[in-house]
Amino acid sequence: MYVISPMDLNAACHIAKWEYEDIYAVYSFKENEETIKELLNGDYYMAHNNQNEIIGYYCFGKSAQIPVKQTEAYTSCFLDIGFGMRPDLCGKGLGYDFLKSGIEYSINHFNAKKYRLTVATFNKRAIALYNKIGFKKVNTVQHLISNNKFEIMVLQE
Repeated sequence: MYVISPMDLNAACHIAKWEYEDIYAVYSFKENEETIKELLNGDYYMAHNNQNEIIGYYCFGKSAQIPVKQTEAYTSCFLDIGFGMRPDLCGKGLGYDFLKSGIEYSINHFNAKKYRLTVATFNKRAIALYNKIGFKKVNTVQHLISNNKFEIMVLQE
């Protein structure tokens, strides 16, 4: 359904400008050199639709983790996955197929069998989606800097 490929500079510059509204603003990037560098670190992948429009991104591995106070939170052998959709596409029922596409991509490219993601506790919309796909909450953690609570969820294929 989506064409997924390694992040390039053009896509990184485009995604760095995305701004989410209301409580989801915490997911917005800062449009600066540090953000571009992160998006190009090799852990991020861009996703296009059939019209070659960038509709989102995925990140795998360490880049999908957040800094947390609980040092043992990320010790087991899961592939961490993170993702974001273009702000104007959020809340339109596209997340299920989008996340499933990212998981399928990771199976084919990383041979992953067990997945972990981290989601803000307030993000009930995303948590409902993750539960629908089969992710289960295993831990609640606190962000190292903001002290906000996050859920760690796992999926075992």
